Amino acid sequence: ELLVSDTVGFIDRLPHSLVAAFRATLEEVAASDLLVHVIDASNPEREMQMAAVRSVLAEVGADEVPAIEVFNKLDRLDSAERARLQAIYPGTIAMSALSGQGREELVAALEARLALDTSVILLEFDASSDEDRARIASLYRIGRVRRHESSDGRVLVEAELPRRVVERFLDKEVK
Repeated sequence: ELLVSDTVGFIDRLPHSLVAAFRATLEEVAASDLLVHVIDASNPEREMQMAAVRSVLAEVGADEVPAIEVFNKLDRLDSAERARLQAIYPGTIAMSALSGQGREELVAALEARLALDTSVILLEFDASSDEDRARIASLYRIGRVRRHESSDGRVLVEAELPRRVVERFLDKEVK
């Protein structure tokens, strides 16, 4: 399960009334698992725009959200400027949405950071508990149930789950 949301782009020196209008949207960013900050690599004022984004993120309490910085429009830069960007900003992703260059690197970074890889866990539930039945239903929604066995009021479920959500179910794990 993955929710992707695109927020308003940031422009330095926005009128306060406009920032206030987008504040609710921006505050949702603070609850995110990951922020993908897309930067126009071809913009000569990109550093100023990056600073403005960081400032607004701090304002809404999202400055601690893990982030991937992505320099887009790589196709508009010469090789020297590309090398300079990668030297100044190690760990960022350089790509071109137009040509597709760097797309695989971005997808790999998203998979790794969101822990979209899976873990197999064995869980035990009380069949008479409404809470446990809701958790079993959740397992079916967000994972892939490999085995489901019921006996003597207990339910044993082996499920493959995205690693990032395993912690929600650890107290039900069979020891």
